Amino acid sequence: MNHKKQLFTTILFYGSLWGILEATLGYLLHFVPSFLAGAIMFPVASVLLFKAYQRTNSKGSLLAIGLVAALIKSVNLIMPQYNLWKSINPMVSIVFESLMVFAVIAVLDKKTLIARAGALFAASIGWRVLYLGYMGGQYALTGFLANHLKSFDAAFGFAVIEGVASGALALGLLILVQTLTRKLPVDIPIKPTFAGLLMAVALVVTRLL
Repeated sequence: MNHKKQLFTTILFYGSLWGILEATLGYLLHFVPSFLAGAIMFPVASVLLFKAYQRTNSKGSLLAIGLVAALIKSVNLIMPQYNLWKSINPMVSIVFESLMVFAVIAVLDKKTLIARAGALFAASIGWRVLYLGYMGGQYALTGFLANHLKSFDAAFGFAVIEGVASGALALGLLILVQTLTRKLPVDIPIKPTFAGLLMAVALVVTRLL
């Protein structure tokens, strides 16, 4: 398989996997406290993007993976029971998360624990700050004031407190995954057929949940 085809296949695979996790794990997280739910998805996404980067050695692929996952999430736009913004906002979150991991991946790829921790904390807080800015723009456009913006404490709690907690979880998950990878060094090739099938599954699962 040539390089461009392999790169596209890898992007499709990881983007679809992210989309499935958003639909399934994200759905289950609706049943746990919002603080915990908000802290979990970024660690999952960041580790997934890190593993994708190790395969592709392409920073740009991380943004493309985020766009694929957001595209899968856009299936909710055709579901009349969903509010328009409740469909768009998670898509924006996905893009911001991929953008921040893209920004720190060079540091995240380093072996020092301190460097990785700093990168993950910065990315975790960073995407939340971007999201607050986006919600501010949404308020100016629609008049809807998100709970995150109703007070300084709410904004600080979302961006910094939850951001630090999520960054810590991301660091722990990354260390766990790398430890398991070293002990079980299995590198399964990603085939175009399987990536396409995973994309189809992601679209169906997102539509159903």
